[in-house]
Amino acid sequence: ELVRTTELDPRRNYVFGFHPHGVLAAGAFANFCTEATGFGVLFPGLRPHLLTLPCWFRLPLFRDYMMAGGLVSSEKSSLEYLLSREGGGQVAVIALGGPPESLDAHPGALTLQLLGRKGFVRIALEHG
Repeated sequence: ELVRTTELDPRRNYVFGFHPHGVLAAGAFANFCTEATGFGVLFPGLRPHLLTLPCWFRLPLFRDYMMAGGLVSSEKSSLEYLLSREGGGQVAVIALGGPPESLDAHPGALTLQLLGRKGFVRIALEHG
């Protein structure tokens, strides 16, 4: 379930954190790459981009499939590009725990692995 706790100005760019990562971040994909939970209704004027490992963009044709679904490389330059877009309306969605959290995913366990993974916070602050 996707819950909005405040209205967001569509003239600005945002970073959303997603937890838990889980295997393949299926929950993040359902919430932010489809309209299954009504993202467009809850956040009008905002376009989500789920960040994922850069290795997925090295496979021909699969890269285009991923980009068509709204996925973006999780490289620093990609995040900075989204947050610096003029006119706003861009949402970079980061699965906070990253690959270490996905490898530690177990049914019934919600372990956030955030220590040492705070570069996205610095970039968000730099871009307002």
